[in-house]
Amino acid sequence: MTITSPSRPRTDQHRPRFHLTPEATWMNDPNGLIRHDGAWHAFFQNNPFGSTWGNMSWGHAVSEDLATWTHLPVALPCSETEMIFSGSIVHDAANTSGLGAPGEDGPLVAFYTSAYTPAHATTPGIQAQSIAFSLDGGTTWDFYAENPVLTRDSENFRDPKVFFHPESGRWVMVTVEALDHAVHLHTSADLLTWEPASTVTHPGLDGGIWECPDLLRVQVAGADGAPAREAWVLVISTNPGGPAGGSGTYAVIGDFDGTRFASDTSPVPLDLGQDCYAAVSFSGVDGDPVLLGWMNNWAYAEQTPTAPWRSAMTLPRTLHVEPDADGTLQVIQHVIVPEGLRSVDLDVVDRDAAADGEPLQLDADEPFRLRGTLSPQGARRVVLRFGAGQAQRELVLGLDPEGHVVLDRGRAHLEPFAADHSRSLPYIPRAGVADVAFDLVVDRSCVDLELDGGRALVSQQIFPAAATVAVHVERSA
Repeated sequence: MTITSPSRPRTDQHRPRFHLTPEATWMNDPNGLIRHDGAWHAFFQNNPFGSTWGNMSWGHAVSEDLATWTHLPVALPCSETEMIFSGSIVHDAANTSGLGAPGEDGPLVAFYTSAYTPAHATTPGIQAQSIAFSLDGGTTWDFYAENPVLTRDSENFRDPKVFFHPESGRWVMVTVEALDHAVHLHTSADLLTWEPASTVTHPGLDGGIWECPDLLRVQVAGADGAPAREAWVLVISTNPGGPAGGSGTYAVIGDFDGTRFASDTSPVPLDLGQDCYAAVSFSGVDGDPVLLGWMNNWAYAEQTPTAPWRSAMTLPRTLHVEPDADGTLQVIQHVIVPEGLRSVDLDVVDRDAAADGEPLQLDADEPFRLRGTLSPQGARRVVLRFGAGQAQRELVLGLDPEGHVVLDRGRAHLEPFAADHSRSLPYIPRAGVADVAFDLVVDRSCVDLELDGGRALVSQQIFPAAATVAVHVERSA
């Protein structure tokens, strides 16, 4: 059966349906993620004037379902003397800052890094933490007149993530000294005056620079009916030093008492793919944290073939922690899959295909979801072949000779792209587990893969530019 897709401009042939993308400019780190008054707000690093990095400002999009996004005007624009680097937003419901109107709901307060340009009169080249506030739910913003609210007179002090810690009754700001490989914690009673609390380093994370920290409170399910308990997860992005080369993101499980984060565990990759950086969580969420990451890699970000728009966000994911059989805590993530995707159980399709020898045919222009199991004794590889003839391209999910799971996009692009970054970091199944469940979402150029019940995620970009895709399930010899 032949499946055709309607033609569309070349600039949009790779644009995903359900992953957040900029309209016609550059995007990188997610910023200011917040759920407020029933809406999901995603701000992001944005060059309003081009499709490469520069003129850093905060773009803004809003969604009701984390899948369909509406763009709003640039929220925090850069100026000749200041670029607006990454940060976060909180709802100051009690108006502790005094920035809200008396008797009304407290303001939204955005924390961002002021990256002062050489044109700045007093602190050229310095990075410091500043705020803006909104009294209309995030549509319009005013810069605080007495910025910055926190400085170390440093050129690489950035990326404030702020949250409220009820037990201490204090706001907490998590930042990085990027070149020093250090996370700095500060606390405040009013969001305006900040006091140093502690510093976090970790010998297991020494690659490149550190960026975009986040500190997440998570619940740990009790084993054998024991009560649930609490843990904290520190999320850090490194560039380079990522799990699959280039930039990437890691998680460290530990404890936090309101001023200090302590951990005796090793960092684990938050994502085994090449394309998840600067992942941070939405504030205003009850229950498991919801994270969003930049679906690109600094090793090749400005070469992605989608100009004039460039980059996407990953699908959102939830995060919690579970104990393994030996009691070791494990980060578990689940992709939030958009409703209405065509979903195929490949374990069933594989049995049917064995009878007639025909692969499953899908429309590559429409997002789809494939679920199934990889096994040394069963389906060893799933090959997605896009297009036909000399233009055919393929994405391969399979077991390597050691039985580890790898997603290989080396032959998935119509034109050469990121040749040195073709394979994900292998996922090593747990001891005694031979069959690995997978859940794969393909949204044009964006691929989100969940493995082994959320024990690993893989985010990859692909650029096959094909109208059809044939799904082949290859079994062990």
